[in-house]
Amino acid sequence: MKRFIFCIVALVAMMGNQAVAAGLKVKAPDSVEISSQAVKPCKIAIQCKAEAVQLSTSEQWLGIVGRTTLAAKASHSVKIWAEPNLSTTERTAVIEIKGVTSGAVRTITLSQPPYLQSITDGFPVRMMGSRYDAESWESYGISSPKGSSAIIAMVGASGNALTTTSENGITVSGVGAGDYFLFAVPVVKAEAGEQFDFMCTMTASEADAPKYWIFEYWDAGRWNSIESELRTAEQGGSIRYSLYNKYLRSAHNTTYTQSFTLTEPVVNGCVKVRLRALTPGVGKVKLTGSSKYVSLQILRYKDAPAVTDTKRMLFIGNSFTYFYGTPFMFKEIARSQGHQVDAVVSVKGGQEFSEHLQLERSIEAIVRGGYDYAFLQDTSPNAAKYADTHNRAIITSCRKINDLTLKHSPACQIIYEHTWGCPYDDYRGYGSYERLEHLLESGAAMIAKELSEYKIIVSPIGKGYTIARKQNLNLLHTDNRHQNREGAYMKACINYLTIYRTPFTESVSDCGLRPKTASAIRKIAEEVVLNGR
Repeated sequence: MKRFIFCIVALVAMMGNQAVAAGLKVKAPDSVEISSQAVKPCKIAIQCKAEAVQLSTSEQWLGIVGRTTLAAKASHSVKIWAEPNLSTTERTAVIEIKGVTSGAVRTITLSQPPYLQSITDGFPVRMMGSRYDAESWESYGISSPKGSSAIIAMVGASGNALTTTSENGITVSGVGAGDYFLFAVPVVKAEAGEQFDFMCTMTASEADAPKYWIFEYWDAGRWNSIESELRTAEQGGSIRYSLYNKYLRSAHNTTYTQSFTLTEPVVNGCVKVRLRALTPGVGKVKLTGSSKYVSLQILRYKDAPAVTDTKRMLFIGNSFTYFYGTPFMFKEIARSQGHQVDAVVSVKGGQEFSEHLQLERSIEAIVRGGYDYAFLQDTSPNAAKYADTHNRAIITSCRKINDLTLKHSPACQIIYEHTWGCPYDDYRGYGSYERLEHLLESGAAMIAKELSEYKIIVSPIGKGYTIARKQNLNLLHTDNRHQNREGAYMKACINYLTIYRTPFTESVSDCGLRPKTASAIRKIAEEVVLNGR
């Protein structure tokens, strides 16, 4: 599939060729070949003899770095950038050279060979941690998730010298304003009106990494943003951004989700999205390589039913939320059942409510407001601890996070999660599954009752885990504490049913699980939530 060609400008014509147009005297190549992946700018020598000239390009997949007006009687080295040619055929474009005084014009033809040898449907894309072609990324700044025909590239539109490395994730440094992560998924045919989901986990690894980014998708011959989802940066009203990836000493990742719909079909091509930097930053930014984070997910809802309702939901949690991407699974399950979920997620390992209230990213997510539902997941042992010791500090933290949530989302339904028992650390110090599971369940109920004025709903995830354990269906990761992929699916299913209260239809997504296993998990979830087991 890949053709690795060094970024070399092939001068097909001699530099001595004179412009044909009368009055325009320049030396420049007639044609240039750029590499198929073209993730680094290339140089073209242009000599202006008699007058200044203005440069322009004919296509949106390439551009000129820096100034487009070249001074008269001088030699210039012009940088051009281009996206990878994510097709199976050669493509061409032109750079127009126009005399500022005479108006005379000549052109340079640019040709780019294809990067792909064939088009095969690449959906869905699910990348966990380091599951990508690291060698390709380090060498060329372009890669693919393992087992996928999807493509990840870093396009250097700013002209900066980008450095792509593989350090616990797909990492790049030296990013300038306008540079972008490009994500492309080959598809034989995607119809107009089809809906897609983009989800990723980004990290600013250093303090001087670029902070503001905008999400855009390619449709109808141009890059489009989701205007309704854009926010205004505090320092400068001109910056309208989709996500901020600020470096935080607390090492708090950025979790981002966005749905989009095509207005025109894609035939034997790629569905393309990008995250474009709006501000420069030489520090490292990456798609996280932590093994249990969902680094990247791009989904296509080809056969999903039409959307019947749209809800805005907040997910605040810790590793019991981010392992295997339970908010992503929830969103996918809901869309497969005809429900659109606009999700905002803030997750960080080991955090309880009192700590989330000190985290900039969690506070920002809550304050953004306008939520219909908020899934608030305290650190897992706290419910058991409350049942055992009646620790009032737990209630105090619950009240504070509830009050902050409802201040900015007055109509929001708060949902707490009754989590699961596990053998880790002698069953959290309680000696047995039965004892721990009893305390978790009773503690969750006691906390909800103590906070009755908030009318909290408790999602009975732990009950599903108990039934699955008794049926020898393992939902635990190898550390005997966190959820594995199946456990994440159980959590997402029970959370879904807790809100929508209707059985799953045949169109429900398996979220990458084996169909038989996914079906068994859904059956348990329905027994717990809908049948009151």
